[in-house]
Amino acid sequence: MSILDLGFQSGDDFINSLNLAAPMIEDILKDSGLSENNRVKLMQAGYSPKEILDLSDREMDALFQSGYQAMGVGDLQAAEDVFTTLCRLDSLDARFPFALAATLQLQGRYATAAKLYVVALGLNATHVDAYVRLGECLIEAREFDQAQEVLEIALALTEKGHGDEEARSQAESLIAQISELAARA
Repeated sequence: MSILDLGFQSGDDFINSLNLAAPMIEDILKDSGLSENNRVKLMQAGYSPKEILDLSDREMDALFQSGYQAMGVGDLQAAEDVFTTLCRLDSLDARFPFALAATLQLQGRYATAAKLYVVALGLNATHVDAYVRLGECLIEAREFDQAQEVLEIALALTEKGHGDEEARSQAESLIAQISELAARA
């Protein structure tokens, strides 16, 4: 079992779970009176919490910077709280799940961090640093083959002009480590 597994045997199992949950969620909203709440109606219409609360990009950036400042001084719980909030406010900005994943990775929570890196990559498929960090999480989980594949994607992207030399160097170094670790396993 991989740290990237979501606990479903197939995509159909996942879809069936969502289909079972949707009516229950609708009943909860109706029973609690939330279905009449204007904010809930706006969310059901497809508006993000950021839009509903009328938060500007500048305000979101300020929150984002406060999360990185917390991370920089070692307050990982504060950073996690800020980045979690940002993910909830705007689920389409790849920076937010990436930053949350980095915070969790620093806490040794590799499985959750890996899944969040995948979310970030779903939002920005050329984010080389996300591939490198995902590779690190997979190495920690001793999933060397998957780590190798992810890091090779990172290298291929750098060859196409994405990322920077540092990311390329990190990917190459990690690939070399995989060979050594796999030989010892």
